Amino acid sequence: MENNIALTVIIPVYNAASDLPRCLDSVCHQSLQNMEIICVNDGSTDDSAQILNRYAKDDSRFKIITQKNQGLSAARNAGLEAVQGEYVFFLDADDWLHPQTLEIFYQTAQKNAAPVVVGETFCRLGKDIPKLQSYNIEKMRSIIRRPALQNLYKHRHVSAVAWNKLYRADIVKNRRFINGIFFEDWPFTTCLFADIDCYAVVKQPLYMYNTSSVSITRSCFSLKKINDYMTGIRYVAQYFAVPEKQNLWRLVQKKRLALSVKMMLSKISKSKENQAELENFFKKEYLNLQKEKIICKKDLSIKSLFRLYRLLWHQRCR
Repeated sequence: MENNIALTVIIPVYNAASDLPRCLDSVCHQSLQNMEIICVNDGSTDDSAQILNRYAKDDSRFKIITQKNQGLSAARNAGLEAVQGEYVFFLDADDWLHPQTLEIFYQTAQKNAAPVVVGETFCRLGKDIPKLQSYNIEKMRSIIRRPALQNLYKHRHVSAVAWNKLYRADIVKNRRFINGIFFEDWPFTTCLFADIDCYAVVKQPLYMYNTSSVSITRSCFSLKKINDYMTGIRYVAQYFAVPEKQNLWRLVQKKRLALSVKMMLSKISKSKENQAELENFFKKEYLNLQKEKIICKKDLSIKSLFRLYRLLWHQRCR
């Protein structure tokens, strides 16, 4: 690859000043040093820009991209356009890494000639920081999972997310996250894993996921979030509509699209605000997907079916 850079770390940044120094320090102090660090400042209004500029001044590996606020997908896409490394790793600005994370992922990819390396575990962090142990990389055993998409669904710990994975640059540089939506990770990973035959596995918990920050998945459910789920479902359906992907379509319907429906139904059932409005909008969109044979009712779990029938019955009674 250009400049012989081993890997590129892409960090989208939006108003992350309180967590950003810890995130950036964890990248700077990695045991693998041959990298570029692309930070995309997505219209931050706090001190994030100043922090990024300070790190870039002291470390030539930093590349800062500044843009108007367009959301996480657009920030990651801007980073992908600038990639020069042989591999790509996505890191969220409120998370951080074990000091050996990138070296372990990179060596695993090299040893196995793997297009993707998946971290099947990660550390959930609140306010407490765990004591980190050192790993003997030479003694680590490699695991290869094949076929890729089937095994990603079977070992679902981090199947949907873009982070905690290392990607060979040539298979992601020309891909893009869907702009302007929440839950942008799962369409990206679903389509990508359909295009590779296998992936390598890292079992050690090397990615530090910050549970104390405000999470989209924990925030109020809304009409936009239903619409964004539906956008992802239609995007994936179109991707798998080509003849060469038809052999994987039923798997995606049963394992991924049904899960999206399950998650929407669960969040609607727990919503305390605008539940009737959410139910009405979901019903309309769900019936359209069913009519177009994108969603199969028989793929839903018993609990999801119960919630679905209850929702439809409520709608008839109103």
